[in-house]
Amino acid sequence: MNSATEDKYVSKKAIAANEERFRALITAISDIVYIMSADWREMKQLEGRDFLADTNEPLADWIAKYIHPLDHDQVKTAVEEARRDNKIFQLEHRVLRADGSIGWTLSRAVPILDHKGNVREWFGAASDITETKRAEEALKLAKKRTDQQKRVYETIANSTPDLMYVFDLQYNFIYANEALLSMWGKSWDDAIGKGLLQNGYEPWHAEMHEREIDHVRTTKTAIRGEVSFPHAVLGKRVYDYIFTPILNDKGEVEAVAGTTRDITEIKQNEQRKNDFIGMVSHELKTPLTSLTAYLQLMEKSNPAQEDPMTKKILGQSIKQSRRMTNMINGFLNLARLESGKMFIEKEPFDFATFLQEIAEETRMLYSQHRFVFPESAPVNINGDMGKLAQVINNLIGNAVKYSNLGSQVRISTIIEGDQLKISVSDEGTGIPQEEISKLFDRFYRGQNNNLIAGFGIGLYVCREIIERHGGKIWVEQSTDQGSTFCFTLPV
Repeated sequence: MNSATEDKYVSKKAIAANEERFRALITAISDIVYIMSADWREMKQLEGRDFLADTNEPLADWIAKYIHPLDHDQVKTAVEEARRDNKIFQLEHRVLRADGSIGWTLSRAVPILDHKGNVREWFGAASDITETKRAEEALKLAKKRTDQQKRVYETIANSTPDLMYVFDLQYNFIYANEALLSMWGKSWDDAIGKGLLQNGYEPWHAEMHEREIDHVRTTKTAIRGEVSFPHAVLGKRVYDYIFTPILNDKGEVEAVAGTTRDITEIKQNEQRKNDFIGMVSHELKTPLTSLTAYLQLMEKSNPAQEDPMTKKILGQSIKQSRRMTNMINGFLNLARLESGKMFIEKEPFDFATFLQEIAEETRMLYSQHRFVFPESAPVNINGDMGKLAQVINNLIGNAVKYSNLGSQVRISTIIEGDQLKISVSDEGTGIPQEEISKLFDRFYRGQNNNLIAGFGIGLYVCREIIERHGGKIWVEQSTDQGSTFCFTLPV
């Protein structure tokens, strides 16, 4: 053997050894290994390793056996491109697995050349990527659903006249719907990512909302408020808003969502209503006061009142005129309260003396009930005597209204720390437990009160008066044996 022939032999042997090592490496790291003929018409061998069915003899209909029908054309096209340019075949496609199910592979095949540079066969390997493709499909489906939900939510958010927005924890807007952008007179790019001041809020307004965002973040609870804000087109408007925490999967606040509603028209209508109630009540009060005075004058001018019927009629007339006066006063106070015109004019006075004056008037007005008033020591209170008298008279009036004739109404006082506690107890029908929490709401009347006159504003006004004095009012107990209403005043 001459040297040239010997070199050629050594070279072929080295190439064969390299090829064997290459095959061994691919076989070791691949899920599937296969060998194709030079023209790809036959599959010479396939080791499916339980993923695909093995074949140890040439197979001509390998496409029908292994490739999913929907991918036949795609595989044929990729094979033709690889053969034409003698380049690596590479393709992701579906296959028919050994168990009959559909799987996915990433298949690669390299051309193996003979000593003349011609392709003698193709050596291929494939990986099982079924789970990866399933995950991709699930992710794609989830994204599609998310995009669909996003479009629905954006449609809802942008079609409502309410202002909807989201703050990050640095007080910057990270979302604003069309209504809010319109109110600002800004585009999305101009507003999003910017803070309150940058979006036109006055310093006091920005500071207020920043404190509220801090409160939501700290407490993880919603907060509600009302504020005036200039609209870019409509001018100054009144808004009711609520801030709500957005929690992550760890239960931590990651953002704060807000919703704001324009209540300008509602406020204007309420003001018109209050003005009307106040005007009508004031106009009614003047003639009613005169009528009561005339009735009292008639009663005093004929002290003997020999005719029992006349005496009874006068007494009932005075009683009813006082009741109507109290109702009108209630409407006046409600109108003043809601328009912000109810003033508490405090001055120091002795509550014990004040209560005795109320006792004398009460016994005259409600002669068919028994009243027990305390014999208390002097107690100094700083308050509005007229407003506090209205509270006590209202509680006494309710006690009389909801209890039988001849029953007892007890008024008691006790000092607890720096508070004076006043209680009014009756022997009436009591209040259902489910109604107690609603008693001090505006215009609320119990389900069983349809036969008793009233508009459900007395206790609402009482609560406002007591709270403006720095006290509290509540129902201490209520059974079918009677109820006890209590309130406190700072001593």
